[in-house]
Amino acid sequence: MTHREIKRQAKARLRQTGMYRGLILANLLPWVITVTFMAWAVLTVVQIAQSYGLANIIANPDNFSDYLAGTNNISNQTVLRSIILLWFSQGITFTALDVMRGKVSRVHPGAALLRTFNGQYFFGVLSLFCLIWVARSIGLFLLVVPAIIVSYGLSMSYYRYYDGKAEQQEGQLPYTSTRAVLDSWRVMRGRKFNYFGLQLSLLGWQLLKLASLHLLDPLINPYLQLVDAGYYANARLAYEAAQQLQQ
Repeated sequence: MTHREIKRQAKARLRQTGMYRGLILANLLPWVITVTFMAWAVLTVVQIAQSYGLANIIANPDNFSDYLAGTNNISNQTVLRSIILLWFSQGITFTALDVMRGKVSRVHPGAALLRTFNGQYFFGVLSLFCLIWVARSIGLFLLVVPAIIVSYGLSMSYYRYYDGKAEQQEGQLPYTSTRAVLDSWRVMRGRKFNYFGLQLSLLGWQLLKLASLHLLDPLINPYLQLVDAGYYANARLAYEAAQQLQQ
């Protein structure tokens, strides 16, 4: 499927009875958490600026930037926010994939949010978060470009983990987060630039989120989540078809 076809399919899914409303409601809690952390970050900067002194900031703005970065308060808040959002956001991600595959005709917000709070996904999702964070940090340490390549290569890890767990048969070894990371890298081989193109085509929506100070996120995110899930579903099918041809 082309990018346009994936987007068209996502819009068609949203037009199903109650689908858009269910996804909006599911996105409300992550949105509230995000806005809360944004407000906390702003207050933190204001407090640091007051303690540093307005006159010093005006006289030495570069020094203040270094001082602000050295406090680590903002970065710590960002990590904490990511961890708190992790299970809720991935629950919505897994639900979006089921929606794009036509497996569900109605989204129950509470069930979507709590979908990963069980023995099957909870610790695996956390393990994935840690693995991806380490891989991206190593890529960033090397240079910016390797970090971007790593990020795109591992971008389908959560989807692969969800599929791997769902398809795991009795008697097989457990599908691990490490395997999900490796499978994501295989699926995205030769598709990273194509995925970048998809993200670039959605830049307008991201700018709208920024311009609205993220107030419109619950309305915009359902569409973006379905498009991303649709890309993975299509990429996996293409990858498996290519593997069969090689056999």
